[in-house]
Amino acid sequence: MAKKAVSKSSIQKGYQNFLLDEGKKPETVRIFSNYLKISDDEFYKHYGSLKNIEASIWEDYYLKTMKVIDNDPDFEEMSSREKHLSFLYTLLEVIKSDRSYILYKLEGKKPTELPTELRKTQKLINDSDIDWAKTFEFLPGKEQDGTQAAYKKVLWSHTIAMLMFWVKDDSGDAKDTDVFIEKSTRTAFDIGELPALESIVDLSKFFLQKMGFSKATA
Repeated sequence: MAKKAVSKSSIQKGYQNFLLDEGKKPETVRIFSNYLKISDDEFYKHYGSLKNIEASIWEDYYLKTMKVIDNDPDFEEMSSREKHLSFLYTLLEVIKSDRSYILYKLEGKKPTELPTELRKTQKLINDSDIDWAKTFEFLPGKEQDGTQAAYKKVLWSHTIAMLMFWVKDDSGDAKDTDVFIEKSTRTAFDIGELPALESIVDLSKFFLQKMGFSKATA
């Protein structure tokens, strides 16, 4: 039987399995290569060191999400809010099979305690052409450009908030995460507009209900 080829994705998956099986990172490439039953040379064809693997995992989540979006013929016709919703729902589909790994990395963490490799993905997103980042059209042109750059950071923070909510979501088929995405996206895109207060109140009611402080209908 021919030996299965070693790929970047198989190393990524093996690394995730090592973390989940052993509860810690491999100390050396040799230890990790033996775990995968591959040679050190096969590892080094794809990665220069162990520390780059996890950054590439998160970057690939983003790149796979964008590839799906780019192949959607209807995407360009969507509104900015619809594009962001599509991005979030597609990202969830991409990461769903790796939920155990993401729980391992994010469960119990605060947004200020994000893994370094996830912060590297933030730079990738901030430097990319996310054309659905909102501009405030009532501002002069140059100031609009500045607010769009700032809004990319808002959308990044919103994406992290969605991940953190999903990690804690114990509802069937993550239905509460779907509700969170809809309500919080509405709030994010109402910033600076008249419906903002209504959106914030609606999102607050949802959080209070999920935390058991309110019986208000979400």
